[in-house]
Formats: sequence, C-alpha cells, structure tokens
Amino acid sequence: MNDLTNPHDKFFKETFTRIEIARDFFTHYLPQPVVHALNLDTLTLQSGSFIDNDLQEQFADLLYQVDVKEDSTGDTTAYLYLLLEHKSYPDPHTPFQLLRYLVRIWERDMQDDKRLHPIIPTVVYHGRERWRVSTEFGALFSGPPTLQPYWPQFRYELQDLSTVSDEEIKGAVQLQIGLLVLKYIFDPALRGRLGDIFLLFKELEDAQSALEYFRTVLYYIGNVSKHLATEEMVTIVQQTLADEGNKIMQTVADYWIEQGIEQGIEQGIEQGIEQGIEQGRVQMLQENILDLLAVRFALRGPEIIARITAVSDLTLLRQLLRRAALAETAEEFLAAN
Repeated sequence: MNDLTNPHDKFFKETFTRIEIARDFFTHYLPQPVVHALNLDTLTLQSGSFIDNDLQEQFADLLYQVDVKEDSTGDTTAYLYLLLEHKSYPDPHTPFQLLRYLVRIWERDMQDDKRLHPIIPTVVYHGRERWRVSTEFGALFSGPPTLQPYWPQFRYELQDLSTVSDEEIKGAVQLQIGLLVLKYIFDPALRGRLGDIFLLFKELEDAQSALEYFRTVLYYIGNVSKHLATEEMVTIVQQTLADEGNKIMQTVADYWIEQGIEQGIEQGIEQGIEQGIEQGRVQMLQENILDLLAVRFALRGPEIIARITAVSDLTLLRQLLRRAALAETAEEFLAAN
C-alpha cells in the first residue's frame, strides 16, 4: 500500500483489503438473495486494478472471488467487484466505465483459458450530491422496444452514502468507521461528527489493529478534508480519546511527524509569515497548547496562561505543542519547560 499516492485510493484499499471488513460490507449491503447464494466465508481478494490510468483520480477498485452455493451448472465461482466513486459529484459515465472494467476482468480470465464467471458490481459513492444515475446500464440507450435486444443489459448495486443516515450504517465497528469517514470527508459537518467517529475506536478489541486503522483514518482526513484543520483534529482526538493512554497520543505524534503533517503545518506557518499573519499563527499555537493542557491535565489559570502566551517563537511553540500532546503528567510537561 505504500505506493498509493491518491489518499482516497489509499484509504479505500487499506480499509477493504481487510477481508473481514469486505465480507461484512457485502453481507450487509448486497441484496439478501445474492448474499444467500454466495458462500462469503470463501471470499478472497484478487490482484490487480482494472481502471484506466487517467481515471485513477476518480475511481478506486477491488476484485474478490467467492464460491457460489449449490450451483446446478457446476460453475461454483463468482466475482464481487467493488468500485469507489470518489468525486464529490456523480458521474453519468460511471456505468459505461464499469462495463469496461467488467470486460477487462473477463478478458483476463479468457487469456488464462478460464470460463467466464458472473460479476456482481457494487459502486460506493460518497459525494455530497445525491446519485441520480440509473443503476441499469440499458438506461444509457434510447430507441424503440424492437431494438432493445441489441444493446447490453446489466445492473450494478449502489451504495450512495449521501442518502444514508448514520443510524442506517450497518456492520462491525471498523466498517462503520470507514463508511462514516467516507460519508463526511467532503462535508463541513465532519467537524461535529468526528468525535463520535473516534469514540467507535474504543469498541475495537484488537488494540494493535485499532491503532493501525486509527493512523489510516488520521492520514486520510488530514490529506483530504478541506473543512477541518489539523490542529482541530488533534484537539478532537484529545477530547475523545485522551483517557485511552499514551498509545493514542503516540499515534497522533506519529501522524504529525512520520507522515509529514507537522512539516505541512510548518510550511503553512512560513507562508503565513510571508503574508503578514505570523501573529495569528502564534496565537493559534498558544491557544492549542492551552486547550491540550486544560483537556488532558485540567491545567489552567492565569499563571499557565501567562507562561504560554509569553512565548512567541514559532519553533518553540511547536515543541511545546508536542510536549503537551505526549507528556504523561502535568508535572512532566512543566518540568521540561
């Protein structure tokens, strides 16, 4: 996954290449007759992408193979093709692009002398505009009924997250987190919903898996959301997960430092200095430090306020921000300053 540069593609694949999440998704979001016809316990991920290189910024895809139950024809295999439409508005050409991808899958099997297997395509859309494109490929054509036998007919399943309420999002916790993040990534409402999304991490039993996915979520939001500053996101983490201990805070620190987000903040600060807004950045960092100290250690009052606001050097303020995030006690923070 390290070679993925598109954050939508990266988040989608780091979420749905986890077989347990993919299986849970198909169980809850495919039509139930289809679910009953498949043995989802046999679900396996297939290699390769079938999207045109020039469309990588619009789509991400994954292909799975699954056994079919009680198939009288003797062909016991089918494919599940999952396509993420990650533009902020629906593309009326998506059904045509989807047909091209399905044909490429069949072409690959024909080259390997394999029989053609049925493919169940599912499109996940998370733009802010409602999806109004027909799920029937035949709707792209026009003509009299006598000509209908001469154009292709297939349908795809659609999950339009813009029309689904939070209460309607089903599945295990990790799937819920992934779908909620996709749902709100383009929406200013993310700021108000992020705390509840982060709280879901407390329900994950495997701590290591939870931390790994937490880092994935932070990376995606930090690189894609235009409605939430990194500093705001860190404050929300502190307010919702600070009681989870140092592992969570270390994940936040890793996110800033190892993934280059801190560098991005610094670059933004330097640009702000050039634009004559250095003082605004200084005040923002001072306020974030004071917020962290108040939330984590109930450390507030005129003395600590005076101590922090007396610092105006940007480099020193960033150091203080890191210490406020990583210190285990108020005493440890104060002793280092």
